[in-house]
This record gives sequence, structure tokens and C-alpha cells, in this order.
Amino acid sequence: MRAPKVPTDQSKSWESVYRELQRQIIAGQLRPRERLVEDEIMARTDATRHAVRKAFDELERMGLVIRQPNKGVQVRDYSINEIEELYEIRDCLERRAAHRFTQPADDALVQRLTDIASQHRDASRAQRFADVFSLNNAFHEVLYRAAGNQQLADAILHYTFATHPIRTRAFPSEELREIAISEHFGMVDAIAKGEGARLAEIVHGHITRPKDFYLKATYIQASL
Repeated sequence: MRAPKVPTDQSKSWESVYRELQRQIIAGQLRPRERLVEDEIMARTDATRHAVRKAFDELERMGLVIRQPNKGVQVRDYSINEIEELYEIRDCLERRAAHRFTQPADDALVQRLTDIASQHRDASRAQRFADVFSLNNAFHEVLYRAAGNQQLADAILHYTFATHPIRTRAFPSEELREIAISEHFGMVDAIAKGEGARLAEIVHGHITRPKDFYLKATYIQASL
């Protein structure tokens, strides 16, 4: 029996293992339903078993993987029906939150969202997809927390996490990333002017486009 790996200064931290696996999932190097095997990842990353398992915990928390009995940890995948149902819920929740912005937002919120949107733009154009992922999450959480209903914001966050593997599939598309950048700044402009109805329309397109991209890619792959 192989002796357990003893942590050393050179051993990878769980955060670095998490970031690497996250990057591979977002970039499509790890495909839906692909198993993540502890021993293989330990050997490849020189991480301890504890670090790999903690990285798995974070990936599961972020909705990128699932644990299944007798199958271990797998990159998350959905049926077409599940995707449509998830996005129907997201559309209802996020448009409802958008309509709560009936008055111009305060300058501090507008500036905070502008700063995040600018960082997201820069990360996107530099193809730093892990940063695109985290900054996009930060932008939308700040936006929906500001809508004034924390239970609604929690529900949006839950369903956003559930669709991470779907929406990140579109990250390699420069065209879709540029549209997302424009939409983020459009959202900021809408809340700055208190135009909740316009914000809701932007949000609808913003969440629908990656879903359609994922479904199209899945259909093409299945037909090969």
C-alpha cells in the first residue's frame, strides 16, 4: 500500500487545485459527466488528498461538479429539459429583481458596479477566464443584493450556481463575451436611471444567450 502523501512546502494548496480544475471545466478541457479521480489529480498536481477533497468541496459548492453514489465526483451536466426549467426559474427571478429598480441608484452603487464591470471587461479581453467567472458572479450578486429583497437575491444566487457549467461553456466565444461586457454596462446605466423595465430586458438576453449557446453546442456534439 502506498504511503499517504505528507504535506510539504511544495505541495499544492487546495485553492490552487480548485483554480486549476475550475479553469479546465470552464475551458471545456474537462467535459460534462467526466469523472474527477482523486489519485490522478494528486499525481498530476502534487497535492495532498486533503487538498484535492477540499477543492472538490469548493467545486461542488460552486455548482461545477456533483457527487453521485458509486460514481464519485463528476463535472456537472443537465438534460435539455432540466436546462429549460432552470433558466425559466432564473428568468422569472432575475427579471422580478430588475423591476424593483424603480428609482435611480445611488452613486456609490453605480460606481461599485462600474468598477467590477471594468475589471470583468479587462479580464475577458485578456482571456483570464477564471477571473471572468468570479467577477461576473460578483457583479450580479452586488446588483441583486441592491434590489432590496435578500430572500430573492439568495434564490437568484442559488440558481446562478446551479447553471455555472452551462453559462461558462460560452466563455471561449469572443463574440458572446463582448456582448456580455456591453450588457453589464447597459445594466449599470439602467439602474443609474431607475429604468427597471429596461434592466429586465437586458437581463433576459444576458442569461438566455449562454443557455442557447450551450444547447446548440450540445446538439452539435450529440449529432457527431
